[in-house]
Amino acid sequence: MNFKKFCKIIAIIAALCALAAGVYYAVKKLTDKDEPEYFDDNDFFECDNTLEIVEVNEEEPKEEEKAAPKKKAAPKKKAE
Repeated sequence: MNFKKFCKIIAIIAALCALAAGVYYAVKKLTDKDEPEYFDDNDFFECDNTLEIVEVNEEEPKEEEKAAPKKKAAPKKKAE
């Protein structure tokens, strides 16, 4: 039995296994019932459900922001 014939036999066996796995997966996926998965919020984080309400008044901008220095325009070149 030469090497090429041996490789072909191994390839055929691997292809049949892959085909069987694909059929099994497809049948399993199509016939399986979808059961919802429920989660408990306490599993993810602890929360004491107390919220602190903070009122924020809009503040006037600081003096530095009001009087921002203006950039001077570049001097225009005289047309000759």
